Amino acid sequence: MPKTSYLDKNFESSHYNDVRPSYPLSLVNEIMKFHEGPCKSLVDIGCGTGKATFLFEPYFEEVTGVDPSSAMLFIAEKVKNELKLSNKIKFINSAAEDLSSIQPETVDMVISAEAIHWCNLEQLFHQVSSILRSDGTFAFWFYIQPEFVDVGPEALDVYYKYGWSKNYMGRYLDDNQREVLLNYGGKKLRSLLSDQFKDIEVTIYSPSDTKASTVSAEKNQFLWQTTITLNQFKEFVKSWSLYSSWTKDNPHEPDIADTFVNELKEVCHCENLDVPLKVEWSTFYYLCRKRE
Repeated sequence: MPKTSYLDKNFESSHYNDVRPSYPLSLVNEIMKFHEGPCKSLVDIGCGTGKATFLFEPYFEEVTGVDPSSAMLFIAEKVKNELKLSNKIKFINSAAEDLSSIQPETVDMVISAEAIHWCNLEQLFHQVSSILRSDGTFAFWFYIQPEFVDVGPEALDVYYKYGWSKNYMGRYLDDNQREVLLNYGGKKLRSLLSDQFKDIEVTIYSPSDTKASTVSAEKNQFLWQTTITLNQFKEFVKSWSLYSSWTKDNPHEPDIADTFVNELKEVCHCENLDVPLKVEWSTFYYLCRKRE
């Protein structure tokens, strides 16, 4: 898998868990509506601290989260114990490209939230197909970037500058990751996916990219609209692997999260960093079934 600071043993996984959002139940319901057949076993690949894992727990008899980061799984285990789910959920410390610890063709559904861009897609899709039963469901999704709806394209330009461009934190994304994130999966992903899966459904929503959107806000089951302060947004930026990589490589530079947010403050015309701003996120999700 591509290099990521999420694998560092000292990565602040507790901070990550605190500031990263969960996912709407409407998305969970949409995935469950797509699913056909038994609901005995679910596997969450790239599960991180278990945000999605725990959302799907009520629907399945057995739930397994897989992640290569021991720091992330430490938090996931802690939450599992707090929820008293030790008998139902287990976590495996492994890369998603190696699911050999799971019996072949025994899993009813595989999910992945905000994670597959860290994987070798060809290897990943082969592994997912190998553990799914015939017609089993594979669902994965991303929130891509926030759009400050009352500000306009200026804020999105600042986000692109610091989050995506190779001049700043975007330099830590390889070309394949950039393709997945900026092109709603991209042609290569769809081609590789169709080799192993059928009945592929793709839902895209972008407030600013209406040509790419396949659904309106009113009908989008993965709609994420909220208010956020720039202080809260700064903490979100600090949870990025890209941020950790940048600060590690530039220890004597000003904190890039501060620089990023201060520039946003200017284009958003905020008096301070605690002014609530309306935000709408670009999102996409894929639903498909294993080929027989």
